[in-house]
Amino acid sequence: MQPHHVPSGAIANSLVPAGARHAAGGCGLLLGLLLAIAAPSALAGRPLSSDDAATAPAGSCQLEGWGEKAGSSRAWVLAPACGLTEGLELGGDYSRPQPRDEIRGEASIALKWAPASWQLPTALGQLSFGLKAGLSFERPSTSGWRRSASGLLGLATLTLSEETAFHLNLGHHKERLSGQGGTVLNLAGVWMPDPRGLLFAEIQTNDRPALMGTAVRTIGGLWWLSPDKLGLSITASRQNGSSQTLWTAGFGWYGLEF
Repeated sequence: MQPHHVPSGAIANSLVPAGARHAAGGCGLLLGLLLAIAAPSALAGRPLSSDDAATAPAGSCQLEGWGEKAGSSRAWVLAPACGLTEGLELGGDYSRPQPRDEIRGEASIALKWAPASWQLPTALGQLSFGLKAGLSFERPSTSGWRRSASGLLGLATLTLSEETAFHLNLGHHKERLSGQGGTVLNLAGVWMPDPRGLLFAEIQTNDRPALMGTAVRTIGGLWWLSPDKLGLSITASRQNGSSQTLWTAGFGWYGLEF
């Protein structure tokens, strides 16, 4: 796997702002917070919702999965991703919420482009840039699958050292049914105090909280069971104005060749 990078987690994580997916629906906070788009060093991807400006190596894949819980609501998520060529990555995710009164399933697909020529050395460390475009889908309980949203993100990663990195995502999100959209911003900081694990903190916000939900703050960590190959993660998120916490626990399996 490439340094400073575990390929992106659930694609909607960074393409669809937290709170954009049925924040007022029957599943309440969980659907509102569904975070729906390497050597063991400071990274993005699961368990972060922010994305990094790097891709999986060509011919390499990963599989991430996790469970989410907020109050009595739950969801299960699977998110594969593969490097198609150097600097180009295709990923997707599928989530199954519980209960399934309004939405029976959600999915997304995205393409990330982060060529090596978009990397710049600076006095602080390496600064890398990328782009990520994707589509989100949902399956209401009363009909079949339909497109629900689209997004385009600019990605930036500042790698200060093998232990520390910062990620910024800025872009546009548009809801299909309403035709409305807004600007989304994700910020994350990652620290690796030990080669076997890392800690992070991040915030996801936007300029249309009535449409896409209020800001979400998350903390969490990852522990390597097998360095670069298999890791376990846990996160806790809180949306502004809510007293409930969204907990997630999951795994990441990396470096799968094809």
